Amino acid sequence: MNAYIMAMDTVAVLLLTALTVGLAIAARRARPGAHRALSLGGAAICLLLAIASLHHLLMVAAHVGLLAPQWVDWLLGPLAAIQATLAAVVAIAAVVLVRHYWHRLRRANTMVDVLTGRLPPNAHARQAKLTPREQEVLDLIRKGVITDHEIARALHIAPATAATHVQNILHKTQLHNRHDLMLLRPPKSAA
Repeated sequence: MNAYIMAMDTVAVLLLTALTVGLAIAARRARPGAHRALSLGGAAICLLLAIASLHHLLMVAAHVGLLAPQWVDWLLGPLAAIQATLAAVVAIAAVVLVRHYWHRLRRANTMVDVLTGRLPPNAHARQAKLTPREQEVLDLIRKGVITDHEIARALHIAPATAATHVQNILHKTQLHNRHDLMLLRPPKSAA
């Protein structure tokens, strides 16, 4: 039984360490904000679990006589203190993250529910029979390019022409504004 426990602890340490590294890399590459904070939080939790698994692995190894008795003092002293400190830091960070981002996430979820509820259930771009240029404009709007000047700059056309394309898209899709267009389902590709 001890061999099985040690094998599972070893697997847990390796997997959690790899996950910690992956989340830390993701956090480093992410822009400041919720994604970076959640990645760092996940990395800290995985590191804490890896240390706990390592601690348990070494305690079992000491119990079965694979480690010298002086290691037990180290396992119950400094390693346990590091684990307890990291657990406290992770808990505090989790409270701070939840307090900071929970309201934003709830508000964003409410906004998505409201916005998607406004669209007709069968609204999508294919039924609108858009021209290729109107489809380009719609694709830009879906990417967050909202104003006539931004659309015009991206497509090398006049702002008035961009406005005309947007109005034609709104008319053909029977939607009311550009934000509704951002939520419009893309046409299904012909397979």
